[in-house]
Formats: sequence, structure tokens, C-alpha cells
Amino acid sequence: MSDVTSKLFASLAALGINPKMETFGERKCIQKTVYLLDKVFGLDFGYYYSWYLHGPYSPQVTQIIYDVVEGRKIVEQQTTPLSSEDTYKIECLKAFLKDDINVNDKLELLVSVDYLLNCTVNSQNVDPTEQEIIEFLNLKKPWFSNEEIKTAIHRMQELKRK
Repeated sequence: MSDVTSKLFASLAALGINPKMETFGERKCIQKTVYLLDKVFGLDFGYYYSWYLHGPYSPQVTQIIYDVVEGRKIVEQQTTPLSSEDTYKIECLKAFLKDDINVNDKLELLVSVDYLLNCTVNSQNVDPTEQEIIEFLNLKKPWFSNEEIKTAIHRMQELKRK
């Protein structure tokens, strides 16, 4: 198993997540948590994400988790321990999410907002405005209210300022 895969599973274990792929909710939770670890909290797994139905999605993450869970790849019992810096980042993620760590819809919205804050959703090559993100998510995810979207935007912006 690669060092990245070992680090990924050690990170999930540190979060108390036993990766399962049996239900859509489990797969979505893993995708969104790995995105946060990778892109927001800087564990730098190096996975590529693109926009999909429920926000940023990495087929690579799904394949790696599936291969390990299905026993196609063996996770070594003696994985390389996480660095103190990685452990700190994981603790920061826990503190940021609090109870939302197990709420798929909240994870989906936070990750979607972060993805949109870091890409162009308009024809110009400028950062999207709050209103552009709200309009985009109203089209793609109408089940989220404008207030929920604004709250997620502000949470992600506040996190970036820290």
C-alpha cells in the first residue's frame, strides 16, 4: 500500500471513522471528509476532484476506499504514524465540524461551498461572489435554503482567515 493510502486510513481512524462503502450515505461521508482533510486542512493526499451531483467528487478516493474495504488491498496493521502536524490538522477539522462530522448534508454543503470558493462559477476569471455561489447552489442543490448556504459560506471564509 502506498504511503498516501496509509496516511488516508490513519487519518480516518484518527477521526473515528471506520470506512464503509455499503450505503450511499457512507460513501458520501467518506468523500466529503477526505476532501476536507485533503484540500481544506492541508493533509495533501493529492486527489483530484471535479463537480458531481453532490458536490466535489474524486473517483480515485472511491476506488482506494473500495479496494481496501473489499480486501483487494491490505491495510498494514503497522501503518506509518501520522506526523504531529497531521494530527494537529485532524484535531482542527474535528473542532471545526463538531457534531457536523456525521451529518452528510452539512458535509456536502460545506465541501461544495469550499470547492466553489476556490473555482470560477462565472465567465470571468475572478473569485465568485456570495450571490453567485447562492445562485449556483440554488440550481444544483435546491434543498438547501439561502440561509444555510450563507452560513456555510461564512464558516468556510472564517476558517480560511484563521
